[in-house]
Amino acid sequence: MAIEGEPARLKILRCELADGSGAAGELLDDHLRVACQQGALRILELQRAGKAPMKAEDFLRGTPLKAGAHFA
Repeated sequence: MAIEGEPARLKILRCELADGSGAAGELLDDHLRVACQQGALRILELQRAGKAPMKAEDFLRGTPLKAGAHFA
């Protein structure tokens, strides 16, 4: 995923199954719901490389992402 034009490495620490479909890795909404090959998941807690773990809401407050973004 690119954040502010730079590639960013994210570690998913906690997630839950969610409804939705799309291309695998596609961000489906602005609440970190991501499409998988079968269904979707919602990221609840994550960690950027070299940073402290954080809740998805806190991450999105500082790094707004739009639906259609893609996780590689």
